Amino acid sequence: MGNACATNNMSASHNPKLTLQDFAKLVERLCNPSSTEADDKSQPFQPGTDWHDILEKPIYGRICTNTTSKLAAAPGRKTAFVFGPETLVSEIFMTKSPYEILLHLGFLPEYIHLKACVQKANYWIILFSPKQGPNQVPVLPATWDGLKEFISKCYPEACSSIKNHWTAIQTKPVEYFEEQAGFKFIQAVSDPSKPLYMSYEKFISLPTPQKEWEARCFLYCELRIFELFSGDGVTKNTDGTDGEREYICLNYDKEQLGEGNFVAIPLEIDVPDNVKEAFKSEEK
Repeated sequence: MGNACATNNMSASHNPKLTLQDFAKLVERLCNPSSTEADDKSQPFQPGTDWHDILEKPIYGRICTNTTSKLAAAPGRKTAFVFGPETLVSEIFMTKSPYEILLHLGFLPEYIHLKACVQKANYWIILFSPKQGPNQVPVLPATWDGLKEFISKCYPEACSSIKNHWTAIQTKPVEYFEEQAGFKFIQAVSDPSKPLYMSYEKFISLPTPQKEWEARCFLYCELRIFELFSGDGVTKNTDGTDGEREYICLNYDKEQLGEGNFVAIPLEIDVPDNVKEAFKSEEK
């Protein structure tokens, strides 16, 4: 995925739309210099073209370092945040190196170095297309409205209690609720087996009406609605600018989605020498 990638300027309207498998092959070819087809830098569409003109159906993605069978591997994790088809067909994704893509998606250089150089972990991009139908939980924009719909579909018994505190949840920082609780929510989310973790089962078993902090801790633990969640549907870069559109979905695995709807592609991360030098003490 170098900046010198040539672009095949054929109009997407004159080409068959890409299936997930087609698109996965393209990503693997562009992301991995060792690929047998890596010398072929052509693309079947102009980066930044509306994804509806390119893809057969919506494709979503997530970067992982410790799994190739599930979107998020953390114990007890039921939800995942993912980027959408508009990111996958964008100029950033189609023309940048894997390392640059990680930076753009909000990964810090120190974290990339830790995983790739110290822990020797493999980076993967998981591409998936969820099943669609009236009984399926859709992939929803990571907005306040999207979050409310997701809760109503996946956590119906918690919905009314959450709505009672919705204004505070939208407008108050996490610290406000932590002061009421008497502990940091990050302590709760770190181990689902410990008493502080606010699971769905625990939340709906609490005396009603549940307190504000209990509702917010539930969202923090079960849905991973952390401090940086803004509710406007986009990620935030370290400089405060808007990043990519963000979505929330179930923590799908291969078996749930079925053959051909879930593909894990290895990413060859070339960490720059200046980054290795800056954090080389971690390698000891």
